[in-house]
Amino acid sequence: PAFISKDNPLARVGGPFNAISTFGHAVGQTMFLGRGAGMMPTASAIVADIIEVAMGNSQNLFNNLSIRSLADAGVSIDSIDNLVSRFYIRLMVLDKPGTFAAIGNCLAKHEISISGLLQHEAHDANNTVPAIVTTHPNAQSKITAALADLVKLDMVEANPICIRIVDVPEDDIDD
Repeated sequence: PAFISKDNPLARVGGPFNAISTFGHAVGQTMFLGRGAGMMPTASAIVADIIEVAMGNSQNLFNNLSIRSLADAGVSIDSIDNLVSRFYIRLMVLDKPGTFAAIGNCLAKHEISISGLLQHEAHDANNTVPAIVTTHPNAQSKITAALADLVKLDMVEANPICIRIVDVPEDDIDD
């Protein structure tokens, strides 16, 4: 999962619709939208495949779906550790002095810059509160290492929740 801006068209996809968003330097953001979830779209796709097989078209249909290895396709997939993104981190922490200082020091140790912090007042008997941190762009590997250290802090009460924030590039195409 990832967070996207509510202004992005992809954020408004719902109901039985699925969508894929891509970005190309020559075309900007493109989105492919269609019915793909729910009972009727799924049943329609299955019935269409059954009809193709019954009509003897299965060779044409299914031979084109053969799977090639990435090496045969001349493609490689980069490690997720190299992905650079902003991140949303939610920590359940004790509401006591020095909590944000410890979180900030831990993130700084991993060269992670904080873009925003949010903490509300504690209202439970355990004196715990959710602390929300958003970061500037960082490599996934740095975030993973920082999360492992954050959970070791004595004021952190539970495993952190970390969600990538996807920033879709702005279209800068001259018409």
